[in-house]
Amino acid sequence: MTALPVRPGPAVVHSGAGAVDELPGLLAGDGVARVLFVHGARSLAAAKPYLPALPGIELVESGFAGECSPNEISRLHELAVREGVDAVLGLGGGKVLDTAKAAGHGLSVPVYLVPTLASTCSGWSAITVYYDDEHRHLGHESWETPTRGLLLDPRIVFDSPVALFASGIADTLAKHVETRAAFARADAAGALTSFGALAAARCGELVVELGAAAIDDMHRGIRTEAWTTLAEAAVITAGLVGALGAGYGRATAAHPIGDALSALDPTRDLLHGVKVAYGILVQLGLEGRWSEIDELADVYAALGLPRSLDDLGLAASDLDALLTIAEVATGPHSSIHLLDPAPTPAELIATMRTLEAHQSGLDPVVLATHPS
Repeated sequence: MTALPVRPGPAVVHSGAGAVDELPGLLAGDGVARVLFVHGARSLAAAKPYLPALPGIELVESGFAGECSPNEISRLHELAVREGVDAVLGLGGGKVLDTAKAAGHGLSVPVYLVPTLASTCSGWSAITVYYDDEHRHLGHESWETPTRGLLLDPRIVFDSPVALFASGIADTLAKHVETRAAFARADAAGALTSFGALAAARCGELVVELGAAAIDDMHRGIRTEAWTTLAEAAVITAGLVGALGAGYGRATAAHPIGDALSALDPTRDLLHGVKVAYGILVQLGLEGRWSEIDELADVYAALGLPRSLDDLGLAASDLDALLTIAEVATGPHSSIHLLDPAPTPAELIATMRTLEAHQSGLDPVVLATHPS
């Protein structure tokens, strides 16, 4: 077995109603006195009714410019150094949390995260995904030191936009589809990686079993066990896949295809999970798993996820668009090369066209979109 670094996750995790109430004691116990507070305006408004007082701790407000970009991280670093902070607190969705992790790592101070969305596993993972200021994907970076604390409070997350939760469910499903081939490799055998594989399989099971019901519960404003289970899966179970699976628990084809869609004007601003959802179907097609694509049809429709290029506003006849997707997705640094064999651009284009024909009888899907 090849030795790969394993970063299990945050040192302290509180999950459940009232989890955020543990923040004052956690900060005080760690001797924190001055905190860089990274958050968006909407995130703060959603969480404010539940945020506890932090006696004896000074918050240095930083705001958030909207992208986890090198420019934004540099701005926060300069502010933190100028203000002499000794910790970073991130409150928000995946981009805010990724930015907080990057800022804290650059300062060598502990990072505490309070997710306001269950849209990614950023609250758990020791990774930051970078974009430029125009929302073009730049790559990612893994951190040697995990975050100090994660406080996942469903009271806060449940008030988030339904579309962002649907996006998170798609990202959770990707954990299963993308890592299956890697975990099946002979050199992936081991105690920790086997638990990563189990977490990945569980992600897939929960999405199929509970995805449509959880979205319906959220639309109806009822915080049920199904919703809570899937929200925790999107942050914690999905995070465990990469944490315990090390290099085997990472993205393969679905995420690069989703990232490639960011290179096209019609799809650039779509939700991350919506783009990844299409990549999931293409990866399943590459692997010849057409029956699984059929099994996901109803779940995708319920979640507002694309089942075809047509749903994305693209056409299989647009060779330029397909070439762009294929070339970006198969670039030299893409995780798609973890597949054995890795697809060529021509094979990727052929699969996308075959998928389009396979899905041609389905009704159009109304995509989950950014809240206005």
